[in-house]
Amino acid sequence: MKSIVRSPFVLLLLFACADCSRTSGFTNTEFTQVEGTIRDNSGMELSNITVVINGRQTKTDDEGYFHLDSLERGNASIELHGAEGIGRYAIDLDDTSLSLDLAYPVLTTIILLHDNDQHFDYNFKEQVIDKVEEYRARFENVWLLNTGDIFVRHADRWPVAHDTTFYAERSRYMIETMNDVGYDVMVPGNHEFDYIGPYTGNSLRMATFSMVAANVDVATNKLPLFDPYTILATDNGMSVAVLGLSVGRNKPGVSSRDIIETARIYSHLAEENDLFVALTHIGYRRDRELAEQVPVLDVIIGGHSHTLLETAEMVNGVLVAQAGGGGHHLDPEKPNWLGIIKVVFENDHIIEKKGNVITIDEMVAVE
Repeated sequence: MKSIVRSPFVLLLLFACADCSRTSGFTNTEFTQVEGTIRDNSGMELSNITVVINGRQTKTDDEGYFHLDSLERGNASIELHGAEGIGRYAIDLDDTSLSLDLAYPVLTTIILLHDNDQHFDYNFKEQVIDKVEEYRARFENVWLLNTGDIFVRHADRWPVAHDTTFYAERSRYMIETMNDVGYDVMVPGNHEFDYIGPYTGNSLRMATFSMVAANVDVATNKLPLFDPYTILATDNGMSVAVLGLSVGRNKPGVSSRDIIETARIYSHLAEENDLFVALTHIGYRRDRELAEQVPVLDVIIGGHSHTLLETAEMVNGVLVAQAGGGGHHLDPEKPNWLGIIKVVFENDHIIEKKGNVITIDEMVAVE
């Protein structure tokens, strides 16, 4: 049997119970029973850990053993409450009985991949896909985020100046490419809010990923409506709140509100979720100001200033990251930059938070 000590969120052993000598013998097929052992990272059994499954709870005995029966079938979460906080696993209660071998404390790793300010360039697409898939194969909880300015609003900087046919085709290409790569969330930038006829909105509506902007109000059919934030869920039931903040663009039907005050309005997301991320298109200087003024944020992933932070910075306890960006003219030789943020939880507490940027113009090993 496969055994992994202190797995981030993988159940170490999950199989039909072959030895029910320590159970009640409950066999009703509409319900299930769960037994198991809680161990620490050295393999020692842990006593007096509270085990909660679907609101039902029990405690481990001196040998780290627990048992619960008459549980409804289906997907469920299991919480382990101990001196080091609350750890979570996800379990599938499809069998009539399950036997589990769990580690406590529970380690959960979250990977946030990010980029920004492509401005109509998406070079080395296949290599980006390969890199993203490497991380998704290695880690369970991986999301790909973009912080805006995927378009170019300056008509005189298009290859054929003021050619809206080019703009319509290239904006569709950018969204279709992002759909193919598998983006999860984007905050629109000023180049998206400065819409060009119906073409900007038509392209943005093709996106299969979420778009968030809490401080920008849209009252025009030239753009889609944007949610203020989105919630991402890990495989073991933890939640990541992603709040969108952008400089916006003062154009008919588009209005912006104060960035700091908006972030404070949504500060309740820090208490309601395990990780609170601001996805911003406001520039490096204002990202640092946001970190100073709204320290309940855990991570700020930025864009707009095209700042290449090869190593993410810690500002007032908030990790601030940005992955460079390109110019406003098409350049087929321009590399892609991919930011990689790693956040590690021990139970419900962050114990590691770091980020770096890799250049995508040739393959680089997963770190």
